Amino acid sequence: MKHINRYTTLPVLLDMFKRKRLVLLDPKSWEDKNDSEILLEYKKRKMAQKLFALCFSYGDETIHHWKTFADGISGCCIEFDPKKMIALLKTFPRVRYGAVTYKKLKELKDATIDIDDIPFTKRWPYRCEEEFRVIWTGRTKQSEYEIPFDLRLITKVTINQRMPEQVYETIRDYLREAFKHPEQKINRSTLFQNSVWINKFKKA
Repeated sequence: MKHINRYTTLPVLLDMFKRKRLVLLDPKSWEDKNDSEILLEYKKRKMAQKLFALCFSYGDETIHHWKTFADGISGCCIEFDPKKMIALLKTFPRVRYGAVTYKKLKELKDATIDIDDIPFTKRWPYRCEEEFRVIWTGRTKQSEYEIPFDLRLITKVTINQRMPEQVYETIRDYLREAFKHPEQKINRSTLFQNSVWINKFKKA
């Protein structure tokens, strides 16, 4: 795994920088009911009071990632160091994590699905997400589960290309000040318009 990416929005990013927390939420509100319903089934089978989850991607950036999880001018992608992230997650005993396996419907046989595999199994049409998932189960009165982390786990922040240039420069300067670690990179995505790509054809 070269990286672990979290596609999200600027308000979530700013909250993450301010409080230095990864926030796992209840999946029951997820749009993909194929996914949320089986997680709720896992919660039921494990007789857990609460289940919270947080989703990342371990693949390269794609149009799907931006359009689905980080669309619009406030979209962003936070890249984490995978070794440091996994080392952190290992310190929380009720946290499970791993890459998601994508299955075709015909591959699933009744009563043959391992319960512990349920949270890390999704339908084949979602395979382009290349998801890395983190879940927590247990008893709590809270509506979320938070994992404290050091900002040095973040290696790069990429801002949606739709953000206006001047706004991007303001956000970039703010994030650089918040990092206080010069090794982190802050830039704007070139997925929708890449001058190097375009010039290759203009010079052909």
